[in-house]
Amino acid sequence: MKKPVEDFLADYKPEVRDLALKIRELVRSVLPEAHESVHTGYKTITYGTGPRMSEEICYIAPLTSSVNLGFHYGTQLPDPNGLLKGTGKLLRHIKFESPDEVATPGLTELLEMAKNHGKF
Repeated sequence: MKKPVEDFLADYKPEVRDLALKIRELVRSVLPEAHESVHTGYKTITYGTGPRMSEEICYIAPLTSSVNLGFHYGTQLPDPNGLLKGTGKLLRHIKFESPDEVATPGLTELLEMAKNHGKF
């Protein structure tokens, strides 16, 4: 059976690939029913209530030496820990440079709020 996420991540440096998979574990633990899609053109793995862009809640974007966890409606999420970065109208992201950062306090709560915002 093909593994689209693993195939997509195969060309990244091992540390970036491992970090992306660790973030994916966290996302899947909070959003187990989420629809997961790989978008090779955008270089992202998205999670949402369905396959359409309008249904996406968050995404994982592997970069050269870090991985972003982005929220499509990040500006509308409460962010008491100041984790979200970005200047877009709606999008906000958290940049991860090491696996330890996946345990950042407030991260699970942020995903929970995004999940509720996405109407799961």
